[in-house]
Amino acid sequence: MFTLILRQAALRVLAAVPTLIVVTACTYVMLFAIGDPAAVVAGESATPEQVAQVRYSLGLDRPVMTQYLDWLGNAVRGDFGESLHSRGAVLGLIGQYLPPTLLLSFLALTVAVLASVLMGSAVGSRPGGLVDRGLGAVAVLGIAVPNFLVGYVLILVFSLWFRWFPAGGYRDPAEVGWGTALQFLALPAASLALGLMCVQMRTFRASLIKEYEGDYVRTARMKGVSPGGVFFRHVARNASAPWVTVIGLEVGVLITGALLVESVFAIPGIGTLTLEAVQGQDFPVVQALVALCALVILAANLITDLIALWLNPASRGLS
Repeated sequence: MFTLILRQAALRVLAAVPTLIVVTACTYVMLFAIGDPAAVVAGESATPEQVAQVRYSLGLDRPVMTQYLDWLGNAVRGDFGESLHSRGAVLGLIGQYLPPTLLLSFLALTVAVLASVLMGSAVGSRPGGLVDRGLGAVAVLGIAVPNFLVGYVLILVFSLWFRWFPAGGYRDPAEVGWGTALQFLALPAASLALGLMCVQMRTFRASLIKEYEGDYVRTARMKGVSPGGVFFRHVARNASAPWVTVIGLEVGVLITGALLVESVFAIPGIGTLTLEAVQGQDFPVVQALVALCALVILAANLITDLIALWLNPASRGLS
């Protein structure tokens, strides 16, 4: 099993390299096709000669693919260039905006995972019941409603009507403590977690139902194994493999959802930086954000697929 996992990991890493190259190359070409960063840096009142001088000083007068290959070589060494506006290192700029996004994403994913396991276990062992039908309706609604709309509803109910939580903003836990910081993150995390939780719950429920119909479960029951023993010793591990895979696939949804939720709740995270970079045509920042997001998604899919393979060897077809 360990050898199989290592082989799958090596194959996935090798496959990820051309994927990253294609994603970053397409993004680089598209960015330069929709705007001229030299004109943005030079300013609206700059003459064509001044724009040309800025373009030359930034190296933007060279062929696009030559610029991309230079960027790729530097990025491999951890150098993503300088912001066109702040003139600071792009990686350092991302590091300033990253903590709120990481904390929000971690809280949302933790809530989604715990809730999906509890609810999926409750309905998966007793399909067709009242609780199953009720949670099924909630899951469909949670998947259908966009997370930013959920955020507006939560603000209306819990901030404006009941005044239990702040309507927006962010507080650093190191400055105000975890209690106050979590008050500001409760509603954003809930709005981001709802859709993730519903997909995970439906996946875990369906997987549990399939496993409970297996011959090995009937054999265990005939031997007198308790319902709890059947669940924890036999069903849960096999049913977890598809659920874990879905979590990996949701990382992309988590990233894009976090960007929208941050805008709704005025959280100064990567979403804010992305919006500012796109509006200001700060191409080095946008390019770095795309590359890092692609890398995170590929890494998450790799890790979750390997975990699924360890949980259930029959899931090797997913990896």
